[in-house]
Amino acid sequence: MHETRHGEGDPSGAIAKGQRSLILARSVRAMARLVAALALAVPLRASATSPVGLWYAEGGAAQVAIEPCGAELCGRVVWLRSPLDEDGCDLLDRNNPDPGLRNRKVEGLEVLRGLVPQADGTWANGRIYDPASGNTYTCRLALEGNDRVRLRGYVGIPLIGRTTTWIRVGTENRLCKEEHR
Repeated sequence: MHETRHGEGDPSGAIAKGQRSLILARSVRAMARLVAALALAVPLRASATSPVGLWYAEGGAAQVAIEPCGAELCGRVVWLRSPLDEDGCDLLDRNNPDPGLRNRKVEGLEVLRGLVPQADGTWANGRIYDPASGNTYTCRLALEGNDRVRLRGYVGIPLIGRTTTWIRVGTENRLCKEEHR
């Protein structure tokens, strides 16, 4: 068996000290970038203190996946209880104010975007789109416990708006048992 020695495989017979230092420095920088990226991603994963995850919206009529979109949160419709219109066709974004967008399927539609974390643990300055009306509202989101979020959509000021509660998918039966004790 052939024993490998330092410098073998290098045509000059030895890796220059400067080259080893450069390779080591690049490796250290790459590892530092990886660790920094992972550290930034950790607070955005689904957890008891994060709205990231799958939620029942509008009393279970839809499921919306809330996920990180850069430093913000966004949400997309991933399931509908009634995905078809009265003609048996895909439910479309028919009330969108932009006629060019009225043929988009509601399932898969981004309905929540731009939510920015606040110092008080809420998310604000977002936009929520209502495909039933075609209206877009400013919104803010607050966790209520681990498995409920309160979304407030409004025009202008939060006083003029509506609040809806979403339930984390998979927790609905437990929440009902807790409420009926």
